[in-house]
Amino acid sequence: MVLRNPQEFLSALPASGKLVGLDLGEKRVGVALCDSNRRLATVRGVWPRPWAELKARIAAEKTAGCVGVVLGYALNMDGSVGPTATAASSVADLIEKELGLPVLLWDERLTSRQVEHAYFEQREGRQTRGSKRDSVGHVDAGAAAVILQGVLDALR
Repeated sequence: MVLRNPQEFLSALPASGKLVGLDLGEKRVGVALCDSNRRLATVRGVWPRPWAELKARIAAEKTAGCVGVVLGYALNMDGSVGPTATAASSVADLIEKELGLPVLLWDERLTSRQVEHAYFEQREGRQTRGSKRDSVGHVDAGAAAVILQGVLDALR
């Protein structure tokens, strides 16, 4: 089932088991995982965006003990649903129907910006266009971890 309420999501999950957090981008998907006790989200990396590849990766995580998916839901700043949020809803429906995992859509406004700011603050020296381009995968994966950790905190 695709849900937007963390408490309803919690009731759809078994008592323990890992969750995967996804931050959908146009070209790639940032990925984070949590431990089976659901306390800490950690960066996993980035996966390709095409559905066939994404489905195979999520299926592998399901086999490894993943019991649910948290998907970033990119609402517009005014709270309305735009094309990015609509795409996330479509992916959530596919995950639920084809993989049988419960999915929580989680408001992710400004998570990538938050991670990008933190990432560049850690870097030394002058930032160039090339260095920003090199950071994209790190930002996507970091945003997935921020999204997943937000849900873990809300579930406690």
